[in-house]
Amino acid sequence: MSLEIEVDAERVEKHTARAIQRIAKQVRIPGFRPGKAPRNMVERHVGPSVILQEALEELIPEVYNEAIADLEIEAIDQPEFDLKSTEPLIVTATVPVRPEVDLGDYEALRVPKPDVEINDERVEETLLALRRQYAVLEPVEREVQWNDHIRADVSVTVEEQDPYEEEDAEFPIREGSVVSLPGFVDRLVGLGVGEHTIEFTLPDDLPAETLRGKQVTYVVKIHEVKQEVLPDLDDEFVASLDEADVTTVAELDARLRKDLLEQAERNVREQYHNEIIDLLIAQANLDYPDVLVNREVDRVIDRESNHASHSREGLENWLRSLGRTEEEVRDAFRPEADLVVRRALALGELIDRESIEITDEQIETEIDSLLTQMTGGNPANQQAIRGLIDTPDGRNSIRSQLLTRFAVERLEEICAQAEDAGAAEPRRTSRRRRGSGADDAAETTEATDETAEAPAAEATEEPGQA
Repeated sequence: MSLEIEVDAERVEKHTARAIQRIAKQVRIPGFRPGKAPRNMVERHVGPSVILQEALEELIPEVYNEAIADLEIEAIDQPEFDLKSTEPLIVTATVPVRPEVDLGDYEALRVPKPDVEINDERVEETLLALRRQYAVLEPVEREVQWNDHIRADVSVTVEEQDPYEEEDAEFPIREGSVVSLPGFVDRLVGLGVGEHTIEFTLPDDLPAETLRGKQVTYVVKIHEVKQEVLPDLDDEFVASLDEADVTTVAELDARLRKDLLEQAERNVREQYHNEIIDLLIAQANLDYPDVLVNREVDRVIDRESNHASHSREGLENWLRSLGRTEEEVRDAFRPEADLVVRRALALGELIDRESIEITDEQIETEIDSLLTQMTGGNPANQQAIRGLIDTPDGRNSIRSQLLTRFAVERLEEICAQAEDAGAAEPRRTSRRRRGSGADDAAETTEATDETAEAPAAEATEEPGQA
């Protein structure tokens, strides 16, 4: 929100006189004791611009506090000021205000839950991976084949870059796997013991832009080729695994299917939750200040830098290690931060609309569950760990997490209902409140000689951002 505040001349003069008195006590003017120089001498000695700046440092916060109090504006952070003119004195203030969130007809959202199935091929792949953990590698005198292991010296050079070398490296030759760079493993099949030079062009769709389409040269000296001998999949092998309640192939198959299904259900449900939250955002009309995104960018940088950003020196060292400027890093993290803010605002409004609350008993239950997971149910270790979790900050964090979880579960209940005529297509109308511009309603207020206290300017932490 943009405010334009005009200050009457009498009030400007009063603050100018105060500023001159303060300056007179701070500067040494020849022929006068501190604080005793007349106004004209102070003005001649320091200049009008210094006096104006001193007056504004006290005047601007004063008139701003009055303006937001009179207009009942709820600021969530410090404003940005701009001096529009000095005669008359007009100040513009860009005020970050509390977000406005309209979820629309969210109760009409419908997204069917995806079915989860585990096919025989997935089970076979898991059984094969398990057998490979117990495989025996036998040296062979032949060319490399798929699923062999090789021991080799490897040197790789990407165009003009310095070569990377590794001696006596050992790795498997798997179809679809990537060792070093894409395409390298495929070109090892059919080679025998000895030194080989491999040259090819890297794909144009690599995640690393600096490698796309580059010419790469490998010098590989193969010392040994080993074939993989897998154990037979029988009851004897299963019994050797020493898994509780699993002694036969049939029991192992059943256990794997159960575990794979549970894992798949967790993954699919997480994807489903992300989908319905994003649909809720698309349905919503969000209006929020940039300061919320900037705060989230700060949190992302703090996390990614492993808290190095707590000091300016630490931040600069981290940026140097990335080879990027702070502006580049902030721009890169901004889309992620913006999505976090939009999700938090939408879920926060859903919590209010659905009157979702967390009781102390639910927090206690969650703490007990966390302690069980962390200690394996050992009571002897739980008391010490409880002291680390069961704190005011810890309980607030758990409350926020539970609010988010219950909000998503409620959204899942809504979206998973059967299709009906009331279901609506989402309106993609999310937008952010900017610091100033056409979307902001500019308000003008005449400042009086009375002061008012500024309301608290800190935004409430949104659920889901703990």
